[in-house]
Amino acid sequence: MSSISDISIVDSNTAAARSVAHGTERELCSPALCGARNLTVYRRTVSPGRQLDLRAGGDYHLAYVMAPATGTIHFGGKTHEAEEGAGVLLQPGEAARFEAAGSAIELLHMVVPKPPAAVEAGLPGGPGYFFNRKSLRALSDASGGRVRRFCAESSVRLKDGSRLTQTNAIQAGEMHYKAGGSSPYHVHHGTDANPDGPYHCYVTFKGRGVVEVENEFREIEPGTLVYFPPGVPHRLRSHGGPLDYFEIQAWRSFKTTVLSEEAQGLKWFYEPDGPNAVPMEWNQS
Repeated sequence: MSSISDISIVDSNTAAARSVAHGTERELCSPALCGARNLTVYRRTVSPGRQLDLRAGGDYHLAYVMAPATGTIHFGGKTHEAEEGAGVLLQPGEAARFEAAGSAIELLHMVVPKPPAAVEAGLPGGPGYFFNRKSLRALSDASGGRVRRFCAESSVRLKDGSRLTQTNAIQAGEMHYKAGGSSPYHVHHGTDANPDGPYHCYVTFKGRGVVEVENEFREIEPGTLVYFPPGVPHRLRSHGGPLDYFEIQAWRSFKTTVLSEEAQGLKWFYEPDGPNAVPMEWNQS
């Protein structure tokens, strides 16, 4: 039987910081730290007047601006504002630059190895892209208590019908829980293509939450990373008000089983295009 001791909880605000050329680097989750073989997570601070050059090499990289900032993101020959909620997904071989101006840029930086062909299931793997909240489609759960915006997810369709992401290397995005919002109690398992299952974590930004594993509970504060090994059932609730966090799964080849009795299960719906539009369910297959 699983227990709360099977998960890893890391306070990113107090994690050891290493001085690097762009500012500071905190390693929050990695194969060595938490056993996440397909996922490494950093919190990076790009100090004012400095820059971070990300080069993807043979891996996928996702970098997300965690807090309000002043600066720019350079990717694909274009320059974008480094605003809260903006970032880039880089496929192997691509690069991006983050330049901080009048204030630091706080980045969540994820590195995921290129998955095998069976995980990709015919997807071409790229190219990477820039994103921000204006370019990402919002989805609401059937209970109305949660809203999410995926930054990387192969099954999310843009309004023109194209895929948001052309790879199953990573599923990632920001999540907002309204006061009282909760996930169902659920568990993730592997597939034939990905027998180990997904390496899965949350990083909280604003508000407080409560993590549940087998009727054991742990309260978490802003800046907390929670890592769930494959096969450990769990639930997250907001606590004392709204909760904002970032969720990551790697690779995106897994099965989710709902263990609690909430009628909404894991159903999500795209934000309607207009006041009279019928909500369209997100097809997660």
